Amino acid sequence: MPITYRRPGVYLEESLLVNTADTASTFTVACFVGVAGQGPILSPTRIDSWSDYVSTFGTFDPITPPAPATAKVQSYLPFAVYSFFQNGGRTAYIIRAASALVNEQGTASFIPVNNPGPVLAFNIRALSAGTWGNKLKYSLATQSTVGSGATAEDVYVIQVLLTNANGIDEVVETFSGLSTSGAIPGTRRVDSAINDQNSGSAYVRVDGVNQALPRQPAPTTGAPVALTGGVDPKIPDQSALTASAVYVGSVDGPVIVNIVGYHSDVSLIDTSSAASSYVSATVPSSTWPDRSDIFVVNDSAPPRLPGQTSSAYKSSITQLSANPGDSYCASYTPWIIVPHPSRVGATMSIPPGGGMMGVTARVDATVGVFRAPAGVIGGISNAVGVSTKFTDTEMGDLNASNVNVVRIVPGAGVCIMGARTRKTYGADRYISARRTLIFVKEVMKRSTQFAIFENNDQRLWSALSMSADRVLRPLWEAGGLKGTSTAQAYYIRCDDTINTPGVIAAGEVRMELGVALQYPAEFVIIRLTQFDRGTFTTEVQPNA
Repeated sequence: MPITYRRPGVYLEESLLVNTADTASTFTVACFVGVAGQGPILSPTRIDSWSDYVSTFGTFDPITPPAPATAKVQSYLPFAVYSFFQNGGRTAYIIRAASALVNEQGTASFIPVNNPGPVLAFNIRALSAGTWGNKLKYSLATQSTVGSGATAEDVYVIQVLLTNANGIDEVVETFSGLSTSGAIPGTRRVDSAINDQNSGSAYVRVDGVNQALPRQPAPTTGAPVALTGGVDPKIPDQSALTASAVYVGSVDGPVIVNIVGYHSDVSLIDTSSAASSYVSATVPSSTWPDRSDIFVVNDSAPPRLPGQTSSAYKSSITQLSANPGDSYCASYTPWIIVPHPSRVGATMSIPPGGGMMGVTARVDATVGVFRAPAGVIGGISNAVGVSTKFTDTEMGDLNASNVNVVRIVPGAGVCIMGARTRKTYGADRYISARRTLIFVKEVMKRSTQFAIFENNDQRLWSALSMSADRVLRPLWEAGGLKGTSTAQAYYIRCDDTINTPGVIAAGEVRMELGVALQYPAEFVIIRLTQFDRGTFTTEVQPNA
């Protein structure tokens, strides 16, 4: 509320401005779509670290598909996610693609031994489908008993065990203070505790709780009980990968999407059949017709074949020409060479999308979304080389085709040396310009929520104009907009010229923003000429 100044003295006021760097640091949320050996199917799952990914979706090991398939599948999803976090990424959503939904999860049932029947107490199931759930076990032990006789109820503890690669059962989770009814003070109902989205299990869930038992639930399981019946889903083909991307639309806020490919036969990697065994996909931004804040990273080109020339490889990567004219999509090549995260001394080639998205997150956090995620600042930190070194002419051809090239820059490492979208004209042919517009729209949406249902008059228009200025001024001051003054950088219009009586009567308030977007210095041209400094002499005539 306004302050009336009547007493002489010092008055303190607080004005909160939008800090573009702070906002941008939470702006780059990645979304990866790909094949995993475990984890929720077709459900965006948030992870905030590499360890989160491992506990939910598994590691780098090849995937064994269900019968009758015999060849193991090498998915590049874990490598993309690992590169994302290695290069500065903070938050990502993972969508495990599948050809069809399946419900075959590892399951076991707890039946109290001292109840007649026998009577089921509850089911405990693996959190997602797959044979990985068959590696889980659980044990139950009684902590204490409340009451006596037929009204007695046990307080118990459940441990979840996972069989590791050495065949040893490791305790991965412990839940204590559980009861079947949840009525005992200081306890939680078993399904509420284990199924809790924040503090519950990362491996199992509980259902079918029977609260009508004569005694709940009973002493112990003795030896750990194994879960059985888990079945792996089919490995998705290209069309299923594409269809799985639709679920990105359920992720709130701006996201950068990458559909990560896989080799259908791990034995064919680095052979002449590598390209034919590689399955990949990309999607246009029109996949989400109701969204204008999703940016697609396309790295769907197959790997370079052994002995293939750079020119032959360049002509074969037609997949990167997808989505022409789409400023919400960018294409990248070639594959990058990284140290194998789980094999000391080994390297491997992977698609560049995950590293690129990590670089984008890093640049957003340190500079802002208005800075192109390219150049020497765009070094992919975990890359040690590239699978293909294009000539200057080949790079020029690819850049002219709006395909961004990753290459080695002496003194800077492996860098992203392209910043174009798939659009060929306009300011939004550059990634930084398109993402600046996405950023402005998102921050404006957040900062103008207060206006909903306010009286639609001059006071509201002024408040909206002030909110817009608090977004755009810091963006200009940080270098995100052109111009030597705010008048050159942007304009804000929210008055009776656009909020006519008819507009107001329709329940609408309108505001118009104009921004002068920055263009990245894509070409640095230095003209060098010879300068020969001569000696100039002047002849002086004597006086007559």
